Amino acid sequence: GPNREVYQSPFDFGLSYRIPSRECHEQGKSLSVMRNVRKTVLNEFNKKETCFSKMPVAQCPEGFRATRWETRDMEFHCLPSELDITRKYIELHKTKPLDMMAKKRTDRV
Repeated sequence: GPNREVYQSPFDFGLSYRIPSRECHEQGKSLSVMRNVRKTVLNEFNKKETCFSKMPVAQCPEGFRATRWETRDMEFHCLPSELDITRKYIELHKTKPLDMMAKKRTDRV
């Protein structure tokens, strides 16, 4: 990809070169960004985990809304939510794709 990411899917590779579009818009502004999907789940011990997709996908930035979306299976790497490194990844996630997730183990699909 444009930031030296390695993609397993040609579709994801193509999206990495995506330019801003009308798919994400609010008040006349339009923009889509490549970010890892982030979700919080409870693990089998009823503890909170923060999971990041191993590959980034095109998303609307915070404060914008999607006018179109699709569903697909994704691999996620999960970490205990209370760890300092998890909080660091959450902050970093807001600004850029988390390239390091591609090489992490898959915990959820």
